[in-house]
Amino acid sequence: MRSLFGGASSSLDRLPMLSTVFERAVIACTQELRPLATPPPALSFVGLEAATAAEMFAQHDGAIVTAIIHAPGWNTKFLISARRSTVFTIVELLLGGDGSQPPYAGKRPFSKIETRVAGAFFERFANCLSAATALVTPTALRVDALANAIDFDILGNRGTPLFGAKLRFDALGRGGDILLGMPQAAITAMRQTFERAASKETTVRADPRWAEQIEREVTRANVTLQAVLDERPMHLAEIAGLNVGQVLDLQATPRTRVHLECDGQRMILCQFGKSNGVYTLRVEDFVDREREFMNDILAG
Repeated sequence: MRSLFGGASSSLDRLPMLSTVFERAVIACTQELRPLATPPPALSFVGLEAATAAEMFAQHDGAIVTAIIHAPGWNTKFLISARRSTVFTIVELLLGGDGSQPPYAGKRPFSKIETRVAGAFFERFANCLSAATALVTPTALRVDALANAIDFDILGNRGTPLFGAKLRFDALGRGGDILLGMPQAAITAMRQTFERAASKETTVRADPRWAEQIEREVTRANVTLQAVLDERPMHLAEIAGLNVGQVLDLQATPRTRVHLECDGQRMILCQFGKSNGVYTLRVEDFVDREREFMNDILAG
């Protein structure tokens, strides 16, 4: 068995694009997290290793948050896990902490909110990983089934050979490890893809006139904006029972701010009004994506 996994470990050297994918993913994820704190948090790629599932996750047992990452394009599932110190660092960062308080040292189980916040971070990284793999072998990665223990059945069994990507998360003067386990069989099936040497990036000096023209054409694109005053959730039976002339009460008032949306995404907050006999919207502020992101987590 040792010689088998020794061979697997050495074969990682012949999969340069696998490391490149994770390096690109952690860079992209770090850039997304930069606005959250000063100094900015950092996610780094430590390296790849090969071992059985039990050996790889031996230190990720007990106080952890774990999730399944579905990779349908690769016909496999990954398992990602963060240890206690990592989880509490992520929670403190995403909930607005500044690191002034000492790290939490309690031994209690994770709350539902803490588990969901860690899951939200996993989703961010999975999105960045999906974008990084698109340059090699596209697949949409999806995160679900958050838990606080390792389920080896997801990977096959405790003896399933894995490739593991070790990550390090640092923020607010503290941090910890994150581990992502991938079945070796799935990666080996795409050996030719990951054996390709990473292409050298070339720097091309942009023509200012060409850049100006591109910007001009892009900004001339037509988009449709929708003004949403209020939303009311209803059961299908209620909708089926609506009658002509029936009045639906809304929670909105004349002082309620209107959301201006584009393609289903909230963009701008407006004040509803009236001028010269027509309804108007006055721009008040732009939507804070980070704040709405955290509100959605807490509301769940």
